[in-house]
Amino acid sequence: MNPSLSRRRFLQSSAAVTAATLASGVLPRVARAQDGPIFVFSPKATDNPVFAVAEAGGSIRSDELGVDWRWVGPPNTDAQLQAQLLDDAITAGCDGMGISCNDATVLLPVIDRATAAGIPVITWDSDSPDSTRLSFYSFETQSAATGGAERFAEVMQDNPTKTYALLSGNAGAPNLEERITAVRAVLDDPQYGLEYVTTLFCNDNVQLGQELMESQLTSQPDLGGFFLIGGWPLFGDVNAMPQFLAATAAGTCKCVAWDTLSMQLPLLENGTVQGLIGQKYFGWGYDGVGILYDHVVHGIALPPFIDSGYDLLTTPEDAVAFAEKWETQNFVPEGGSPFGNGDASVYES
Repeated sequence: MNPSLSRRRFLQSSAAVTAATLASGVLPRVARAQDGPIFVFSPKATDNPVFAVAEAGGSIRSDELGVDWRWVGPPNTDAQLQAQLLDDAITAGCDGMGISCNDATVLLPVIDRATAAGIPVITWDSDSPDSTRLSFYSFETQSAATGGAERFAEVMQDNPTKTYALLSGNAGAPNLEERITAVRAVLDDPQYGLEYVTTLFCNDNVQLGQELMESQLTSQPDLGGFFLIGGWPLFGDVNAMPQFLAATAAGTCKCVAWDTLSMQLPLLENGTVQGLIGQKYFGWGYDGVGILYDHVVHGIALPPFIDSGYDLLTTPEDAVAFAEKWETQNFVPEGGSPFGNGDASVYES
């Protein structure tokens, strides 16, 4: 089946369901698919490009496995609306759910209602660990942060100055604090001779992140590098950061950043950044459907956590290859997914 044609058909169907949902406040009751289970997957927000890639992945894998697949989520990060839409999906009926939780507490009772109704739930990207969900599919933070930090330490070795600053999102956000701790565990190792300066917090705001980086370079023009715990400043027009661009062009300031979004890739290709750490956005849908299929169809018990792995891009060639994947929104791995094939051994640690 042509993935692009399949995706168009899916999006047309999804748009119709979404329109009905927003107009009536409930999902129409669905007829059971005769040749496959019905899965409802819910992103935090349908307006986020990383979730568009997850949507493409889920659509492709559902076609491969014969799953009747529904993409149901709020247009923006609205936890209450996400909970409402999922409640409606429970009422309409389905055979499984995969959820990226906007808020662990708000989504917890919805997940528990689903499992009480006999609907198995997995979470991906963002968890609700105290709920009755079966499993959480995501990258292992320690491993990804360590890999990125080691890349940063490597490119800093020949730098004229060894000072570095971190930039994060919301102060106190558990997932970001976990990244910070893991990154500093590497970078503060005396063997690298690096000197930590500060952590800047941009509240997940692109413009604020850019302003903070420029302000840091104004007060400390010889800063050796930035490690971005999230890629926010790189999501906007980087020409708003002339000091950063000048310093990276001169080779006196290095940068490694989280995320591997399409707008970041030219910065790796042209040498502005030296590394990008990415989550398996496509796998949230592609692998997620397979994981749920293994449980629902093959009866495989799922572990509480399934490691998605992570991407670490370090060369211009990596950037070009990833840009092609973003263009097609098809990141199907060579050999396909290990999930969805009825192989219980892939879940063994």
